[in-house]
Amino acid sequence: MRKVAIFLTISLVLAACGSPLSFLSAEPTATQTPSPTSTPTKTPTRRPSATPTFTGTPTATPLPSRTPTPSATPSPTFTATATPTETSIPPTPTPTDPPAPEVDFRIASWRLWPLALNSGCAKGMHTIFITVLDANGAPLDGVVLGDSWGNVEVFSGMKGLGKAEIDLWTNTMEIVVKRDAVTDQPYTSEVSFPFSSFMTTIPNDQMIQAGYCSNELECDWKRAHDSYYCGGHYSWEVIFQKTY
Repeated sequence: MRKVAIFLTISLVLAACGSPLSFLSAEPTATQTPSPTSTPTKTPTRRPSATPTFTGTPTATPLPSRTPTPSATPSPTFTATATPTETSIPPTPTPTDPPAPEVDFRIASWRLWPLALNSGCAKGMHTIFITVLDANGAPLDGVVLGDSWGNVEVFSGMKGLGKAEIDLWTNTMEIVVKRDAVTDQPYTSEVSFPFSSFMTTIPNDQMIQAGYCSNELECDWKRAHDSYYCGGHYSWEVIFQKTY
């Protein structure tokens, strides 16, 4: 039994490794000597064409972007101005005389004389105070003035330098400059506001400025209910100035 086991063991080993007898009995297989590999004729490597081989999707190599030459900013065109000559200098305009004034005397200012200066209502004055000035603002004497109706005349200088006065009773007067007191040369002038000695025709703004009313409402009330307020005791001031 033991021999059988040994035999089987040997048989298995031989079966796995192949029988040594087979190496002896088998005709050796001729090993094929590889025929000398002919050295392949060296195929001339074709040189790559000048066109570069691109890997992947050929991406065109961007040519260096040509920075656009900045267009020259047009320099401001200066029109060559000729050196001033007698012909290129515009002629100096000939001074023209200013238009002649429409009148010889204008009214520089006028106003209702203030209540405080007029001595109040009961004993207030009723006078037109007149001042005459030359073109430079200096007092001017010897100028005849009067009302537009020709009822009264006075001349500047009677009440001081360039001054004259006309009494205003229960009436209304527009004052104008009439003529030169010495040469009798006639003058033209603007006509004053109609100076009155009753408030019925005196504007509210003059009444308020002169202190006879404190506001429009009071003036209107006095005119409607006390029209004789300070009646006959209003004075005025007017300044005439020569225009040349």
